[in-house]
Order: sequence, then C-alpha cells, then structure tokens
Amino acid sequence: MANSASWLLALLTLSVLLGLPAGCGDSDGVPRAEITAFEPPKGQVSPGDPAEALVRIRNTGSEAHTFFVGYSVRDGAGEWRDAPTVPVELEPGDESGEETLVTPPLEAPGYYAARVSIWSEEPKGEDDTGAERLAEQEKESAFRVSDPPEEFAEADALPPGWKATDRKLGRGKIHSENVSTQDGKVRLTLPADTVEGAEIESEKLHGPGSMYTARLKVPNAPSSITGFFLYEPPDFESEIDIEVFNEPSGKVLFTTYTGGKQTHTKEKKLPFDPTKDFHDYAFFYGEDSVVFYVDGKEMQRYKGGIPDKKMQLYINSWYPTWLETKKPTSDRYTDIEWIEH
Repeated sequence: MANSASWLLALLTLSVLLGLPAGCGDSDGVPRAEITAFEPPKGQVSPGDPAEALVRIRNTGSEAHTFFVGYSVRDGAGEWRDAPTVPVELEPGDESGEETLVTPPLEAPGYYAARVSIWSEEPKGEDDTGAERLAEQEKESAFRVSDPPEEFAEADALPPGWKATDRKLGRGKIHSENVSTQDGKVRLTLPADTVEGAEIESEKLHGPGSMYTARLKVPNAPSSITGFFLYEPPDFESEIDIEVFNEPSGKVLFTTYTGGKQTHTKEKKLPFDPTKDFHDYAFFYGEDSVVFYVDGKEMQRYKGGIPDKKMQLYINSWYPTWLETKKPTSDRYTDIEWIEH
C-alpha cells in the first residue's frame, strides 16, 4: 500500500513538472466551443438590406468563458462583409440562446456564401495573434442579393429593353417569329424539322462590375445549345459565354473571347438534367476576371484575357456547325423565367 501511494505521488509530481494534465478532459483551461445552430438568410435579400443570421453555440470546455461569435458573408467577387462580433458568456456545458448577427447593408447582386466563427477572444484584425478561432461553419450560396427579377409576364410582347433578333447563325437562322411569351415566361422555339433558332438581346450595353443571371429551362434537342452571354461584334473580339447543351447529359461550356481570339474555355458537367427543370445560370463580370455559377455554386473562374468593353446581353437557342445535325421531330422550347443584371 505504501509502495502504491509513493508511486502515485511520484506520478503526480512528474505530471506537474512536465506540465501534463493530472486527469482526463481539458482541465488545462483552454476554451473550447462548438456551433450548435447556424441559420443565415434563405432565398432573396434586397439590395441595401443587411443579411441576418441566427447562431447558437455551446461551451464544451471545463471552465466558464466569454466567447466571441463572428459572422461574415462573401459576394460573387470574393469580397467579405463582416458583422460585428457578439460576446457570449457561458458556463461549462451550457448552450447559448439564439444570437442574432447582422451584416452591413449589402449592395452587390448575386449569391453569397455565409460563415460563422467562434473566437477565444475578440478578434482585432488580420494581425491579431491573441484571438484563436475555435470553430467555424460555412455555407456556400446561402442566399442571393437581388432586386425583384425582371418578369416576362403579362403581355404578348417582350419587356422594355429587350428585342427579338433575325440573323444567320450556325447551321440555320435566328428568326424573331420564334420568340414568344407564354405563362409569364419568354419562349425561344426550335421549330420541328428545321435547324432554325431564336434569340433575344438587350437594347442597352452592359459592362464589368455586375452579376448577370438568367433562370431558364433548356429543351431536349440534341445538336443544339442554349447560350446566355455578353457579346459585341466583331466575332472573337468581346464575349463572355455560358453554353448549355440542349440534352440530358448536363454538358456546359464556359468561354471568353477578347482581342480576336478565344482566351478561355472549359467544359463541365452539371449535377442535373437541365432539360427537366428551371435552373439559375450566372456570371460575375469583373475588371479582369469572370466567375461562372450554376444555382449559386461556382463552376469556373478565369483571371486575365477578359473583355474590357461594354456589350449586349443575349439568350439564344441554335444549332452550331461544330455539332452533328439532328433536326427535332417536334417543336422544342427554351423557357426563360427571368433575367437579372
């Protein structure tokens, strides 16, 4: 018994000398915490409004501590906007109530990522080494900053600022008569037994510093594509292009042209059949970069080789010469629910 007591005393002494914990858990006093709930905004936030989030945290350490909860959102250009941190004092094992964190007003349209962090101390800036991030959660495409989208609604005509075009394109021609409105949507028709197509274009020119988004459903018409793009002639001089293959495969191209040549192109695979339902296709046009999104998820990013002039915005469905010709046996349709820019 004496030997056992001497051995235990020696072990405790060694623990103190070596700075080791004498028991299990985190009795070293290091603060520990976890995020138990994080609810950023869902859906749409109007420009000029803040983005609120509800957060709950738990003290998983062995001592009472005042934690600092931070909340930030990131726009399509990669810029972060921070809400003021909120102090939360918790006893060991306790969970906080719902804390509301609010960003400054948000202006840039497009999808935003949202992130919540728990800090050991109040963070003072990037050079602060005293505050340790104890936990974090991030949600991509948590919400979208947007004006009410431009509706293609009530009449048999396109909304102001848009026109249907007539021109030769690919294997056939674009005809304005193939553009119509139905059930509150613009419809681009690929007529049966032809390689004819349809197109709408903006009357105004648009430049960098904006997010461009269209919600649309493409037809099942193999050998044709649907484009959503900025373009200004001559060909290959200025273009930023999303091209969705009109087929269930989910193939999509993200391409740019400037200075008389193609500067970037990449084929990707969508995680869905684009002929089955409506989806959001978007790109952020920066001063020297462009970022492409589908349903708010970043799909492709290019730096350099980007047009530097204002262009018209288009949506079209047509038959390019670089795809095998398969004429549809019945009329096929690209339906556009809204366009935002």
